[in-house]
Amino acid sequence: MGDRAYAEVICRAEDVEVFEHLGFGVQEHWKELPPGVSFLVDEEANYGNCSSLRELAERGCVFIARHDAGEDYDAARLVCDGETFSEVDAMVHEPRPCVAVNANGLVDKKQLQAVKRYWRTVVRARQKLGFVDEEM
Repeated sequence: MGDRAYAEVICRAEDVEVFEHLGFGVQEHWKELPPGVSFLVDEEANYGNCSSLRELAERGCVFIARHDAGEDYDAARLVCDGETFSEVDAMVHEPRPCVAVNANGLVDKKQLQAVKRYWRTVVRARQKLGFVDEEM
């Protein structure tokens, strides 16, 4: 048995079955979603389902996902626009990704670049999922 954490994903309704095979289940979302888009939750995702989500990204699935921290790993935000996959660290109850600050007081440049790439991918994924507003 692995390290389990809460995980959620927003994806195309046509892809729900592949996410259900990972242990996700459809739930009602607290905000209205575009037609043809589903919200799924896995209360006990094995290692946040990270490796499985990477595999789905390689198959071209479009999704926006997140998982809480487990015993062996931090919380993360994951996204795929059908071509680009991005995964960044986050704090558990914070919807935005986080960037480490080095001992010299400067942000980690590699992590900052990763977060910028993440946000660009989120915009493209949201467009492909049919979100019309720019609110994230």
